Amino acid sequence: MNEFVSFFTNILNFSGKASRKEFIIPLVVILILSWILGGLIGGVIGTILAVIVFISSVSISVRRLHDCGHSGLWVLLYLIPLVNLILLIYLCVKPGK
Repeated sequence: MNEFVSFFTNILNFSGKASRKEFIIPLVVILILSWILGGLIGGVIGTILAVIVFISSVSISVRRLHDCGHSGLWVLLYLIPLVNLILLIYLCVKPGK
């Protein structure tokens, strides 16, 4: 639960490091919640929530990349289809330094 709270409290924190646990748990919880609430929330509120989740996902990914010893600019690979899944799996399984 602590990892999920730090996920949203560090929304704009692009420095530092994040462990595998801090990376995986919030992403799984958000994935499940988006499946459940996907059809229920729409319009402006849904868009605002999607932007908040996107920004926080990018920040946790940058911190996870720092933990793996890479530059945070590698997160730009999320913009390439299929490569983003490979990067996500890499970040989930690679141990930090």
